[in-house]
Amino acid sequence: MSAQFDGKYKLKSSENFDAFLKEIGIGLVTRKLANTASPTLEITTDGDYTTIKAVAPFKTQTTRFKLGEEFEEERMDGKKVKSVVTAEGNVFTQIQKDKDLEIKYVREFTDDEIKVTSICNGVSCLRIYGKI
Repeated sequence: MSAQFDGKYKLKSSENFDAFLKEIGIGLVTRKLANTASPTLEITTDGDYTTIKAVAPFKTQTTRFKLGEEFEEERMDGKKVKSVVTAEGNVFTQIQKDKDLEIKYVREFTDDEIKVTSICNGVSCLRIYGKI
């Protein structure tokens, strides 16, 4: 990713998040907790590597990756998965594999926000983060 996207972003809005979490196998109690959280994303670039730190009241998740290279990460629910992130302009697409489940995250950056569309088995959600 480019350093131009570095910064802190706070969740502004969320649509269909609970249905998406249910589709990827997140239990009811964890979904309820996740739906009440208003996370902050901290994005930093160091050479070829990008770090996205998601800070929520109940957990902080740090993901470090290099574009186009597969990496292992731990999701907020504690599940270990394999991912790869690719970029085209200001749109970054992450494909995450959890056994037979494929999850797609599309992060579209503008000057002051990130639109994150998450898709699994036709169920999608949209979360918008504003730059702070």
